[in-house]
Amino acid sequence: MAIQKRKAYSFRKKKETQETHIFEGTFNIEKNGCNTGPLSICRKINRNSKDVIDIVTCLNDDDARQKAADLGRTVCGVCVSHLYTTYED
Repeated sequence: MAIQKRKAYSFRKKKETQETHIFEGTFNIEKNGCNTGPLSICRKINRNSKDVIDIVTCLNDDDARQKAADLGRTVCGVCVSHLYTTYED
């Protein structure tokens, strides 16, 4: 049986549009942090772009939902909807 890695979420803001996007990754216990993919959940921005500012990193599901609610309408709707997706086994 494979070990399921816990998802980690990071929020980054695009300077030009002031829109915040969410990046999905996994927690990295050895490094006491997390890894995230290069593209936002909606695939609109790259985390390595010079036009992107880190807001907060390494949040679990519940904390990511709360952060998205706190930030409000500035967060990409496609990215937020992913936080509420239910997956069936």
